Amino acid sequence: MEYGQYLLSYQDCRGCHGADLTGGTSQFIPKGPSLRLVKGWTQDQFLTTLRTGVDPSGHQLSQVMPWRDLGKLDDDELGAIYKYLVTLQ
Repeated sequence: MEYGQYLLSYQDCRGCHGADLTGGTSQFIPKGPSLRLVKGWTQDQFLTTLRTGVDPSGHQLSQVMPWRDLGKLDDDELGAIYKYLVTLQ
């Protein structure tokens, strides 16, 4: 989980998804949705989303979201990010 938190910070996810990852609010950068929605996904769904750009509901991720780069992380790295995200309150 700590490794996932580190990777998430390294990727600067909070820039678009907000300081507490509940959704972006900046008027200067893209407003990403709350990442707490990941709690409703399995780890396999999370990995698939970041590798295909399509979430479990069929929604296409924004082209601004660097999912192509994130999808290149290995299963252990993405799994660590997933484990961190599902702990968010």
